[in-house]
Amino acid sequence: MYAETVAETTPDTQAPPTPPAPRALRVCAVLPSATRGGAEIWMERLAAASSRLEVDVVTLAEGPAAQAWRERGVPVTVIPTGRRAKGAAGTVLRLARHLRAGRPDLVLGHGVKAGLVGAAAGHLSATRSAWVRHDDSFSGRPVRLLDRLTDGSISAVERLTEDRGHTSVVAGPPPVQTVLPREQACHELGLPADGERHRVAMATRLVPYKGVDDAIGALADAPRWELHVYALPDAAHPEEADRLTRYAQQRGVADRVHLHAAVEDIRARLTAFDAVAVLTRDDPGSAVSGEAYGVSAHEAMACGTSVVSTPPLHGHLGRAALPVRPGDPASLAEVLVRLEDPELRADLGSHGLAHEASVHQDSGTDALERHLAEVARRPGAGLAEQRPVSVITTVLDEAEGLDELLRALRPQLGDDDEIVVVDGGSRDGTLKTGHRHAAQDPRVRIVETDGAGISQGRNIGIAQARHDLLACTDVGCDPDPGWLPALRAAGADRPQAGLLTGVYAVTSTSALQSALAVTGYPMVDELTHPSPLTRLHGRLFGRSFDATMPTGRSMAVTAEAWREAGGFPEHLATGEDVTFGRTVARTHDAHLVSDALVTWEQRPTLRSTLRMYYRYGLGSGHSGDRRLLARDGARALAYGAGGAMLLAGGPRLRGLAAAGATLYLWVPLRRAASRPHPMAVTALVPLVTVLRDGAKVAGAAVGLRQGAPEGAGTTPTTTGGRPG
Repeated sequence: MYAETVAETTPDTQAPPTPPAPRALRVCAVLPSATRGGAEIWMERLAAASSRLEVDVVTLAEGPAAQAWRERGVPVTVIPTGRRAKGAAGTVLRLARHLRAGRPDLVLGHGVKAGLVGAAAGHLSATRSAWVRHDDSFSGRPVRLLDRLTDGSISAVERLTEDRGHTSVVAGPPPVQTVLPREQACHELGLPADGERHRVAMATRLVPYKGVDDAIGALADAPRWELHVYALPDAAHPEEADRLTRYAQQRGVADRVHLHAAVEDIRARLTAFDAVAVLTRDDPGSAVSGEAYGVSAHEAMACGTSVVSTPPLHGHLGRAALPVRPGDPASLAEVLVRLEDPELRADLGSHGLAHEASVHQDSGTDALERHLAEVARRPGAGLAEQRPVSVITTVLDEAEGLDELLRALRPQLGDDDEIVVVDGGSRDGTLKTGHRHAAQDPRVRIVETDGAGISQGRNIGIAQARHDLLACTDVGCDPDPGWLPALRAAGADRPQAGLLTGVYAVTSTSALQSALAVTGYPMVDELTHPSPLTRLHGRLFGRSFDATMPTGRSMAVTAEAWREAGGFPEHLATGEDVTFGRTVARTHDAHLVSDALVTWEQRPTLRSTLRMYYRYGLGSGHSGDRRLLARDGARALAYGAGGAMLLAGGPRLRGLAAAGATLYLWVPLRRAASRPHPMAVTALVPLVTVLRDGAKVAGAAVGLRQGAPEGAGTTPTTTGGRPG
């Protein structure tokens, strides 16, 4: 039985304001060249539309791309790279130094070249990485390799997500916010509102494969049309404008070809034209194969302007554009003649508007922000929107600890948040402490339920909670000031997620505790900035944060996921949080939230610590979870085989056993070097590792033999979680 107690005393404190959102996501964007084309403008516009990203830029060459970012007030670093392998290696090393110095949350490469450089530098500097695929360039093996090297990927269009190494999100540029009336657009571009001819526009870089010459060639067979090109220069083709001018003269259409300087916000003024053409063709001299996205095409559709395009872009646009054959001026001329029909132009314009409305239902900026935050293990980063939350904690005879926890949590509450404290039958001053806080703050509620253990207490508290997002922490934990805002923001960022797994750090006051910390627990910094070695160590030995294996110290779950999982398992006295998380993650998305940090104090003695690990193993055995038991089984086999090899094996087997032990201990030993008294901590690492593993394996063996105990969840226990 349980009873809810609500203090009747008038609150004597005013609720403090909600703490600010988690800090913005810091992204280092790597651009492959000096050129400023559609891919570069894509990133500029997404960054400008974002309130969550804090961007600095590295370009691999000086030029217009770098200058455009400087004009926006964004820090730019130029790291030139050459065509030879030595130059590329030097670029990677310089970028790695830049990343180590700046410590961004992740590095984002644009295209295959910048993606490879960013991924390599990211591994060297322990920086998470992602890359953007803008087109079909280098399709096949290079793309799959890059997907394996990076932590995330973004595609400019749905088609580019096919056959990827990992899930790639689609993030088109932000929608066109302002569309000028035709008369105003013509005036600002210096064009007559009602000219004698129809106008087709191209907004593109001046490179041969963009097909401007095909448009010029088409004018000879479409005499009622004129061409306006708003050109971004390309340093690789400095003679292209002169070539096009000569070609127009040769074709006898020079009076109908107009090469303009690029207009920064041409997208708002495309209403001045009767059609916009995207005519990219395969480039035999490079890996370019058509246009995958075509920023100007989508901007034209947002203006209701007709679009003509070559494959593969046309296949993506469907009825919103008319197809033309690449490299075929006659094909384009036929389409332009058809577009002299105003009804056809109006029909294409309406289909274009509908297409853009459907494309931008989920903003490209939102998709990019969510994906990059997930890659950085910081969902909710920089997000002002936050979900209301109910915090659940269970207590038993922990008056001082409860007072400290509530003092830490209450300043983090929003106006509609609440803390539900479930007391399992305290006989000291715990209830008095809880009631005092409830009297001061109506957002604190006390629920009394004599005899309830941790799982039952959490389930009772969750059942009484008002909100769908339910956070858990324990007495004895010190939540970071941003702990609850981080979970609230992550819940808003990932509304479909069933489980949000926070992180923890342990305190150490002696060399022994430091040795236990570096051997037994994952490190938050290794989650957010993992080196290749720590990644490998985590995969092999499991000592890393895992979204599917939360601890009750720092986690949040939705009410729906909690119900579908059947609640926290009340038959388990320990390990209930990990078992519950594994159950939830089978049917719901789970996400790590590195900003949701709590700190807790280790057990004071080696004996009490080993008893804790024994109980963790016991919980694994009672749960019957194959993954948890596999870890303990692997440890038992490794120690048995390693011991036999050392005692009875020859030099080769002994060397193999020593190499295995070195690999197992290498990361803890590296961690020990950064602790106070590093020599003492390093000396203790092998010993505490053996004792820790032995205690956990022994507990798992006993728990597996006993099976799930009846009524284990009904006995009150002190609160606590378990290491990852």
